[in-house]
Amino acid sequence: MSAEFTLRPPPSEVVRRDWRLPLVAVGVWAAALAVLYGGVVAGLVISTGCVVLVALGVRNGNGVAAATATVAFGALLGAGVTTAHVAVRDHPGLAALTSAETHGDAELVLHTVPKQSTRRPDMVTATARLRSFESDGAVLEGNWQVLLVASGGEWLEVDAGQRVRVSAVLREAGPGRLTAAVVSARGPPEPEGAPALQHRFAAHVRDRLAKAVEAVPEPEAGLIPALAVGDTSTMDPDLASDFRTTGLVHLVVVSGYHLSLIVGAVLAVAVACRAGPRARVAAGAVAAGMIVVVAGPQPSVLRAAVMAGMTLLALAAGRPRAAMPALATAVLLVVLADPDMAAQAGFALSVAACVGLLLLAFRWAKPLEHRGWPQGAALAVTIPLATQVAVTPLLIGLGSGVSLVSVPVNLLAALVAAPVVVLSVGAAAAAAVWVPAGEFATQLAALPARWLIWLARTGAEVPGALLPVPGGVWWGLGSAAVLVVVIGLLHLRRLRRAVLAALLAAGLGMIPACLFSSGAPSGWVVTMCDVGQGDALVLPAGDAAVVVDVGPDPALVDACLDALGVDRVALLVLSHFHIDHTAGIGGVMEGREVAAILAPPPGEARYGFDLVEERAGAVPLIEAVPGEVFDFGETRLEVLGPPPDLMSGTRSDPNNNSVALRAEVAGTSVLLSGDVELEGQRALLDHGAALDVDVLKVPHHGSSFQEREFLEASDPAVALVGVGAGNEYGHPDPGPLGVLEEGGALVYRTDEDGRITVSQNGGRIEVRTES
Repeated sequence: MSAEFTLRPPPSEVVRRDWRLPLVAVGVWAAALAVLYGGVVAGLVISTGCVVLVALGVRNGNGVAAATATVAFGALLGAGVTTAHVAVRDHPGLAALTSAETHGDAELVLHTVPKQSTRRPDMVTATARLRSFESDGAVLEGNWQVLLVASGGEWLEVDAGQRVRVSAVLREAGPGRLTAAVVSARGPPEPEGAPALQHRFAAHVRDRLAKAVEAVPEPEAGLIPALAVGDTSTMDPDLASDFRTTGLVHLVVVSGYHLSLIVGAVLAVAVACRAGPRARVAAGAVAAGMIVVVAGPQPSVLRAAVMAGMTLLALAAGRPRAAMPALATAVLLVVLADPDMAAQAGFALSVAACVGLLLLAFRWAKPLEHRGWPQGAALAVTIPLATQVAVTPLLIGLGSGVSLVSVPVNLLAALVAAPVVVLSVGAAAAAAVWVPAGEFATQLAALPARWLIWLARTGAEVPGALLPVPGGVWWGLGSAAVLVVVIGLLHLRRLRRAVLAALLAAGLGMIPACLFSSGAPSGWVVTMCDVGQGDALVLPAGDAAVVVDVGPDPALVDACLDALGVDRVALLVLSHFHIDHTAGIGGVMEGREVAAILAPPPGEARYGFDLVEERAGAVPLIEAVPGEVFDFGETRLEVLGPPPDLMSGTRSDPNNNSVALRAEVAGTSVLLSGDVELEGQRALLDHGAALDVDVLKVPHHGSSFQEREFLEASDPAVALVGVGAGNEYGHPDPGPLGVLEEGGALVYRTDEDGRITVSQNGGRIEVRTES
């Protein structure tokens, strides 16, 4: 017996070296993703191929064949489960209703809490299950995953799990997800019954925490719910942007970090109370379950919950903890339970960060420990570095940009991250029982939260903090390949110093590029910034600039202005107060002198107006008057709209009452049309506005609400469309773009071309794009 034991490696080593579960998880994930995009036919083909590969692997016992068969087995599971879900998604009766954009009455069960859109506060979105749809006396019943798009404050009072009826229009959903339709509500919800107990409990905790944070000032009051339960609805938009820029966003998304801290704290209390192993595990499981219920079924929450469950089971069984198999099990269970997770960026980023932590951080910490570093200090350095490396290819693939300050900021944030998260969660728990206790806990949590706020704001102000990079699958794969090569070279002792020296030289070489932007090109006329689903344009104004709209994200417009070398704004024009044109105002105001703001009356878009008024401070707000002219060096602006008598009763009054401008920049004409739709365009035509221009900012992101006569009257050489990739509105519509192209215009769009700059040199219009 003793000889047998000496020949076997320790159990912990067997678990650590067993890659079968990770290989199965890779197969499940890849197949689910392929079937989501390829449909039922792709699922059947993949399943058939996997059966063959598994059979061949069983017959041929070598390592490569066995590994291939293991991946194929996972793919068979993933393809089979996802195919069943996709068959339900592609129900022919529902597909016929969505293609015809059918009106009717929908019965829904909300899956998530309705939240205001970050781009348009008048719009509310939520995921739901469509149970039935009645139109013209015919009823279609089922259980489909849908995206609910609605408007009105009544929707914000509805909780997850609530069954509602509403008049709605069914529209087609985008590809690659299990979302079967987009349900556009045409009225307030009609609740039926009450939500389940767990949903009522989650709503109770969130409501009590919202009352408790009133005891602390902003922005701490908006940050604490985000740190506690991932509720960013009340978080300052500029601060949220700074958290993304500096790589601190993982702190306001409930993840494995939150669960490990809270479950660890509960286990420590259980040990202090001399609880037995089973009682400890039960207490940890209850704590993890509470967090999942309150935070909701977010991708990172589900992944972390399964991993925590695996760790607790290992603790209960007295077995060694195996992090990589636990992560693989989490991927398996989550994707098989909901194949839609395979296509969610949040889930991919969560898993990638965990992989970086497990495969790189601890390994990179060992050399530092051998040089005398304490283990905690070594991991504090290697964990943010490893997770940043792991998620970088995904961030590049998603076109989100790469934070150059993430590692040092996270290193400094580690000083307070654990206590602030524990205190924030404790505040939520205390407030759920007694609000005064929650108020006291929030006041304690606000102290370390101020350090995070200072770090985020200071880090975001560093020149070049967010590196804009080309997006797309190939760029992501290419960056992954480069990182793999670099990491491989670092593991070769002979080359390690040379590679580190090269990386250091490259980093130092980037400093001048970050500190000194290249500025605008010669003959600059106008730049359309890439700010996602929104508008932000910049024109020269002598030694300053004119900025027209600021997009939805402060960081993106700030980066664009930095790239153009803009440090003074002679006039900030806000075409209207929808959030996709105003929420980025902090990115313009911060660190720049703004002389004045030109805008229309707020009308219905009060949220955007209040945001602008708050950030404008002492900057004068001027109301746009048709016929008014502004001169800035070689740039001349003439106000064409809105009309003196504002429109009402149109499809969108704020859109149709947009500020419309005709700009002349050194002899080149530009029409800046805001979001004017059919009625607004017709008003400009009827009033004889000078619409014939060289460059047209296509109205309303190229939506279908365009007058052909308006587009033909503008007759531009270049047409610019500000639009976000994969947006839920279907912008831009191919019809208006076709009209412009028929007229000889070159159409450029930010979702495909990135930042677009138009210049004129020697009487010739030139266009430069930068992804």
